[in-house]
This record gives sequence, structure tokens and C-alpha cells, in this order.
Amino acid sequence: MNIPLIRLFINKKVMENNSQKVRVFLLDEFNYPKFRGKIIDLYLNAFTTGKYAQHIPLESAESTLDEMLRHGWGNMAFVDDKLAGVLIALPLSYDKDFPRDKCPQIPVETSVYIAEVMTHSGFRGKGVASELIKNFLQEAKNNYTDVIIRVWDENEPALSLYEKLGFEKLDAELVQTKLRSPDNSFEMRKIYLFKEIRN
Repeated sequence: MNIPLIRLFINKKVMENNSQKVRVFLLDEFNYPKFRGKIIDLYLNAFTTGKYAQHIPLESAESTLDEMLRHGWGNMAFVDDKLAGVLIALPLSYDKDFPRDKCPQIPVETSVYIAEVMTHSGFRGKGVASELIKNFLQEAKNNYTDVIIRVWDENEPALSLYEKLGFEKLDAELVQTKLRSPDNSFEMRKIYLFKEIRN
């Protein structure tokens, strides 16, 4: 496993419209076990509530997160003592779905893939995801040349945020089958975006 050593960092920011502060901490295979339960709860809250909700069984959430954190790392955002958001990334080579043939300009071996950005429903629209990504990009540029992310094409707030942070669309997409309920599936079209971060 070739995961860079990323120092523990804290970034405090006054959130807009209130006086709460976002504190960002490293998430890796060493501290994941300590926060695993809270991260699983956050994952389910983030992806099974709101306008873009889908059905995700608990066992699926657990196995997905465990697998990502075996190979990846990221950061956690806290507001007071509440886990407000999490970002998880992996070397792009771990994303078996990435369409290399359609994106020859992306150097896979020196690129990192942001696999998940999740914000608790109670903290959406308050700068948590933005702070997670900004902190991650600052650290990632020490070890990578490019960052890739993919997003549901209907998730306009996420698309808007990523574009505001300098991500550009690639001519590549992925269609996945997801569940709205245990018996009702739908197709989710995801768009790939990238950002060059080389120094």
C-alpha cells in the first residue's frame, strides 16, 4: 500500500451565518477504528436522506467504508463534538471504473481519487464539504499531480461546489444501478471531474 504520510492538521474556520467552528482532522487506518461507528452513521445519514437519497443497507455501508479505509485515507470535520463530515480518498489506480481510455491526459499513477465526500444533513450548506476538500487538496499536492472526483449528474449543489473549487469536467461518465428502496432500483449517471494540483 503506497499511502503518503499526511501530518495531522487542524483548520478552524468560522462557519457562515453562525459562530460554530469546523475542525478538520486526519482520517487513516489507525484512527478509523476509533470513529468507525460514527462514520458509518454519517455515511447512512448523508446518502439516505434529503433530495438525493438512496437505499443503502447497513451491511453495505460497513463493508464499503471498511474496504476504502483499508487502502485510503482522508479527513474528518467536527463542529463542536459532532462529526459533521468526512472525505475519503484513494490512489486513482484503486478506482477500477475509471475510464483510462477516455482520459489519456490523466496520469493515473500520480493521481488521487476522492471516493466520498459526505456531510451530515444537519450541517449541509454550512461550508463543511468545502472545508474538507480545501484541506485535502492542500495536503494532496505534496504527493500527487491531479485529483479526480465523480458526482451524480443530478446533484447540482455538489457539482456547483466542485466547479467553484476549480474542478473541470472530463469527457467521461459512469452509469451505476442504485436502490431507491429494497425493491426499486434506478440508474445513476456519474460525471468525472478533475483538478490539476501539481506544484
